[in-house]
Amino acid sequence: MKSIIIASEDTYGCKFFKDVAHRINPQVNVKCFMAGAWNPKKVRIFLSANADLLIDCVDADGEDTNKITNEQYDLFKKNIKTHFSTRILKKLKVVVFKHEVEEWIIFSKNLKLSGNKPSEILKKKMKYEKWKLPEFASTIDFDVLEQKRVRSFIEFKQAVNDP
Repeated sequence: MKSIIIASEDTYGCKFFKDVAHRINPQVNVKCFMAGAWNPKKVRIFLSANADLLIDCVDADGEDTNKITNEQYDLFKKNIKTHFSTRILKKLKVVVFKHEVEEWIIFSKNLKLSGNKPSEILKKKMKYEKWKLPEFASTIDFDVLEQKRVRSFIEFKQAVNDP
């Protein structure tokens, strides 16, 4: 059974990402922890983990996703000072959301992403609160996200399904 460790920027993201990963591939063993995007703590946790795959989920908050991705890999390279670095980096997948994970809900429900943070749009339209995020894991329409070519979802799905 493939083992995955996911880093989430917030507490509610962990259950959400675990549930989505299990919907994608029920055969995976998923653990998750919370660590801020720029917190070197996640590097230490990933280093001590004995997992097949490490997924670092990061919000870009509207910034350039490629820049954020490169900065996250640099964070790992800077904080890994052992001969294990190449082994860890080969197992690492950084998944960057253009804004935040709630964009998956927005796109899945065919709502318009209109300049605001996705969580703010959901709050106005659906009385969404951050603690409700895990409830949406079972309702995300994977086909819609793929049809709309939502890069963060496609990368997450490929990572979870990768042998």
